[in-house]
Amino acid sequence: MQYTNYLKWALLGGLGLVFFIPFIVAGGSVAPNMFFPYITGKNFAFRLLVELLFGLYVLLALREPKYRPRASYMLWAFGAFVLWMGIATIFSVDPAKSFWSNFERMEGYITVLHLFVYFLMVGAIAMAERWWDRLFQVSITAGSLQALYSLGQLFHIGGLTPSSQSGARLDGTYGNATYLAVFMLFNIFLTLFMLVRQSHKRDALTANILYGLALVLQVSVLYYTQTRGALLGCIGGIVIAAIYIVWNLPAGRQEARGGEWRVLRKVSLYGLGAIVILVGLFFTLRQTSFVQHSETLSRLASISLSSNNARFQIWNMTYQGFKEKPLLGWGQENFNFVFNKYYQPAMYNQEQWFDRAHNQFLDWLIAGGLPAFLLYISLFGLAVWVIIRSSALSIPEQAILLGLLAGYAFNNLFVFDDLMSSVYFIVLIAFVHSLSAAKLPGFMFLSRPLGDRAIAVAAPVVLVVVLLGAWTLNAPGIARAQNLLVALMTQVPVQDGRGGISPAPKDPKVQLQQFQVALGEGTWPDSSLGKQEGTEQLLQYASNLATAKSVDPSVKQDAANLAQSATQALLQARPHDARIELFYGAFLDTYGQRPQALEILNAALADSPLKQQIMFEISVVYLNGGDVKSALPILQKAFTEEPSYNDARIFYAAGLYYDGDNKTADALLTEGFGTLLVDDTRLLQVYVNTKQFGRLVAIWKNRVDANPNDAQTHVGLAAAHFAAGDKTGAITELERAAALDPTLAAQVQSLIGQIRDGTLK
Repeated sequence: MQYTNYLKWALLGGLGLVFFIPFIVAGGSVAPNMFFPYITGKNFAFRLLVELLFGLYVLLALREPKYRPRASYMLWAFGAFVLWMGIATIFSVDPAKSFWSNFERMEGYITVLHLFVYFLMVGAIAMAERWWDRLFQVSITAGSLQALYSLGQLFHIGGLTPSSQSGARLDGTYGNATYLAVFMLFNIFLTLFMLVRQSHKRDALTANILYGLALVLQVSVLYYTQTRGALLGCIGGIVIAAIYIVWNLPAGRQEARGGEWRVLRKVSLYGLGAIVILVGLFFTLRQTSFVQHSETLSRLASISLSSNNARFQIWNMTYQGFKEKPLLGWGQENFNFVFNKYYQPAMYNQEQWFDRAHNQFLDWLIAGGLPAFLLYISLFGLAVWVIIRSSALSIPEQAILLGLLAGYAFNNLFVFDDLMSSVYFIVLIAFVHSLSAAKLPGFMFLSRPLGDRAIAVAAPVVLVVVLLGAWTLNAPGIARAQNLLVALMTQVPVQDGRGGISPAPKDPKVQLQQFQVALGEGTWPDSSLGKQEGTEQLLQYASNLATAKSVDPSVKQDAANLAQSATQALLQARPHDARIELFYGAFLDTYGQRPQALEILNAALADSPLKQQIMFEISVVYLNGGDVKSALPILQKAFTEEPSYNDARIFYAAGLYYDGDNKTADALLTEGFGTLLVDDTRLLQVYVNTKQFGRLVAIWKNRVDANPNDAQTHVGLAAAHFAAGDKTGAITELERAAALDPTLAAQVQSLIGQIRDGTLK
């Protein structure tokens, strides 16, 4: 029976290994290059690891009944949640995407299933082996290593810097500051939990020093992520924990460890007082340079409860969507349907394609309706109930776990879960489950262990099922993530004449073939994972090819045909997706298919009636076809829906100029910008097309006044003078440009010669 010992330790090691998954980035080192490297590598690794561990777990549980799942209210609630989300997936707006998700998020029902399996395993194994302390210590180790890496980004050690999308905010190996912040939030409270839990042991001093160092690292990184929800959640969770300690210790179990608990109670009281003072000082000083010059503090000071807050606007859209589908919801990964349908014009200055409510509670409300929302909340409620009633936890331990739940819940009011925050929540509720678990009824699982012979028969069956399942669930997605990234690369390494390697532009025909591979049937048995993202990338690539003069027309046509067939297939699987319809309509217009483009774009506008971006695209199609009269009402609607949107004002003014109504257009610009000389590239093109060269020259003169030493600005003014028929002014500006940048001298002299002899067109 020694093999059961091997299985046990493999499972314990594998369950702890999950905490190191955040270090995986699919960038060609730890994991192969894949599309969305910060997301795909971690999620595929988690899925594969859970599938492998589940095979081992099944064999161990069959042989040793003590490792089989135990019953608890938490198990039933989580099981009911998973079951309900399965039903919601079947009846979702797009069942395939609800199950598979996409590369950007890698969530979907498939992740829910893997999380439930992880819950069953960690709850059973860690409880049977009483390995929770070790598991938490592994997590704290991973958190500390991640903190060290992140602080390396802060101080640029070894060339480390945050990713481009995070700016100055630390994001570790997550590529996202918010995800790193929640990871640190969990580890801060787990470290506090272990500090309290082991404070009475003989080696407490050494442990306390190590935990203290870990806390310093984790809190520092949390601060420099500048993530407001996690920061406030951490502070709020500590306040909740302190209040619970102060409230319960006098009448609780203080007598058992009286001196120690009295000190802790005093620390909690002083801590609460300090937090109150610090919060008061912050609100008093929030407008001072000290706060405003700190990126983290200034972000906290910028929090607004105004009704114009983007979060509140999105939550209102979520409520409207919930009222439409209150029972089963819209399915996972389908929030964009709600966002587009109930989009409000005041959101013009925000992300135009929200795919989450940015509130995890509301995300489940939309994904699975009211039952999913209530079941998700019940996980928090049951956890609180079990923690408070547990005799296995001391008052301080209860306080810290309650603080963690409160901090995490607060954070989830403003963001959505990523893989690791979901994993940590699963670990937390699995721990709570272990505090109240009892044996399942005998009819649900075998009550007796299987013999060695039976295990010998079961092992190859389990192996085949696990390998086949892992391939089916992961291989197609991994292949597409790799193939799509290859297709998106615009350059290939080639040997230069000196024996070295240098990048060269990729042959468009080769790149098109790579897109075809990425979007084809792919690795058996294939899945829809990544097809939307691949199609959108292909549409953009084909649109760029349309205007490329050096590309063979036959290649352009092949690209157009491939993009068209891929998009039509996607729209058939995912009808009424305004995002896809908008991209497709713009693509069709690029290839001159204006009637078809208008048909698709009008369908997009029906699916998202107030989205200005769609209105702009429809008006562009009309204007490209010379139909100003049809474009003008649409531009007017886009403007009147939200007059503060400057782009809508500019587009409407452009339409008026093309219609010959200069007076109304002038009034529109003056009202919005206080001048007629609005420096906007789109308006400059309008002035060229409508022969308003005086304004064109005036705007370029303003640019020269702002940047008198920029040679290219003088060249631009020269072009404006030439367009206006002022050859003398054009020559003067060209000569100034050459004086500022002698490298332009030859080109400038050639242009001047052409201007003088009348050959420049």
